[in-house]
Amino acid sequence: MKTTLCILAMLIAMPMANADTPSAPQPAQEQQVDLQTMIRDPRCGQVLVTCMIGGQPMRMMLDTGATHTVLHTESAAKLTQARWLDTSMMMFRGNAAQTPKILISSLDAGGASAPEFPFMVLPLNAVRQALVEPIDGILGMDVLGGLVFTFDLRKNEYYWGMPKGGTMEQLYGKQDQFGRLLMQVKSSGKELQLLLDTGSSITRVREEDWLPGSAGEISAQVGDVNEAASVKVKEGKPADIEVARGVVLKGVVPIFGQEGQPPVLGMDALKGQVLIHLPLEDNPYGVFLMQK
Repeated sequence: MKTTLCILAMLIAMPMANADTPSAPQPAQEQQVDLQTMIRDPRCGQVLVTCMIGGQPMRMMLDTGATHTVLHTESAAKLTQARWLDTSMMMFRGNAAQTPKILISSLDAGGASAPEFPFMVLPLNAVRQALVEPIDGILGMDVLGGLVFTFDLRKNEYYWGMPKGGTMEQLYGKQDQFGRLLMQVKSSGKELQLLLDTGSSITRVREEDWLPGSAGEISAQVGDVNEAASVKVKEGKPADIEVARGVVLKGVVPIFGQEGQPPVLGMDALKGQVLIHLPLEDNPYGVFLMQK
């Protein structure tokens, strides 16, 4: 079977040095732009929303696998209410082929507002080309960690806020230093660790960890922040994944990652599920829940 998949890779940890710290969120001012309506990209499945950055509307992708919020180079260049930091003496690590720039500007997203927020600036050409609607950037966990949002894949509804009613269970796992959830899940009697990555269209595991085995080779269009490529990958046979008490993702079909690619739970595995993020007073990044 030959299938073409759309996969967007997460941004891995990219710590900053000598950069301004994000200001505490302030109540958002009334905007003429619709900052509430979220849409799901019909090609890759990522969730997009409009935010106000530097007084201008920007279309952003919600990415729980990204540590930092990133603006596309061309979109950042359009901002007039912004200032740039000198990054020549800063040390970065991550999956970007080039050193990111840093821009300080205002941010309004999900009912929260920060008058000065540090954005990484990178060319997101591959990500933009993969989506039907090109985005201006990626909202990472430095923003999403403090916001309430729901991905209801049962009703195809996506919004800032909590769902009404329903029993919720916290997802198994632990958070890394950036608030990303490293899920401790079970499949076919084996325990796996998968990064919850809404920036990825498909789940990726290590071949040796997927006990049902391989279903054959497929074609996949893979992209990260720098470039996209069509590659051949192995596809796993379908299996269930237990992610919380009483919550089982049915018939997940992962691809097998190459060496160095971290295992992730992508948007495909959330089919028919309701994913919720809820900030907590004692946890700046909050928790991830699923509705039973």
